[in-house]
Amino acid sequence: MAPTSRAEVTAPTPTSPAVLDAMARGREYELPGGPDAVLLLHGLTGSTFELHPLALRLAAAGHRCLAPVMAGHGGAPADLVGVPWTEWVAKARRDLARLAGARRTFVAGCSMGALVACALAHDLPGRVDGLILLAPALELTPAGRLAGWLGRSGLLRRAVVPKGSGSDVRDEEMRRRNPCLPGVPLAAVAELGRLAAFVDRTAPAVAAPALVVAGGQDHTVTLAGARRLARRLGGGPFEVLVLERSYHLVGLDVERERCADAALDFLAGAPPPRRSAR
Repeated sequence: MAPTSRAEVTAPTPTSPAVLDAMARGREYELPGGPDAVLLLHGLTGSTFELHPLALRLAAAGHRCLAPVMAGHGGAPADLVGVPWTEWVAKARRDLARLAGARRTFVAGCSMGALVACALAHDLPGRVDGLILLAPALELTPAGRLAGWLGRSGLLRRAVVPKGSGSDVRDEEMRRRNPCLPGVPLAAVAELGRLAAFVDRTAPAVAAPALVVAGGQDHTVTLAGARRLARRLGGGPFEVLVLERSYHLVGLDVERERCADAALDFLAGAPPPRRSAR
């Protein structure tokens, strides 16, 4: 059965208790569907929980969804120290290969995950048919840029900055439930900056169509960065959907249904596959 448009979806796809538990805990989960597939990549110090509303909507529309845990995540913040950005991409590349056989394969990413999605589309243009980029971390706010600069210092690279108020999401219930890491290693922020530089440099060579969504009140990344990425992607320029009431985690925040609506409309309008199913 081909994926349907969002207008044709009348009820959510039943989801097993084990999958719902994995979503709640921020662990890996997979939702069946077909023939098209979506790889969902979370952000730095985040978890798969931040993408679960989008995954449920995509699965209800007939898309197979895989949300893996990114390299260095799933444990303690200190586990991220020493993990290079290239390993984030390499792990996501292995996860993308798990979707082999799909008619079309899309990659949706939040923040760091959005940058990794762009890197995959650059490195594997024949494997990525479209990108859903939520709050891409191309440019951090001044506090984040300072953290990245400090993370390049040998003395502070192992330092972890606590998340005093939790994740950057306006919805208080979702913030309370989000099982993100409790702190941010400065070394990991430095690696995020290196990944952003790679994506900024290679974006003109990315031919895949893209949807770019940004939060109008994001405290983590800049709207200017999202707009720059939308302009520089080789398949663009693309418009940026700004969710005016949302913070950083747009797929989880107060306008998450509007975010999912836009993603479904984007996938419904995506061009046909350029090759046979892999």
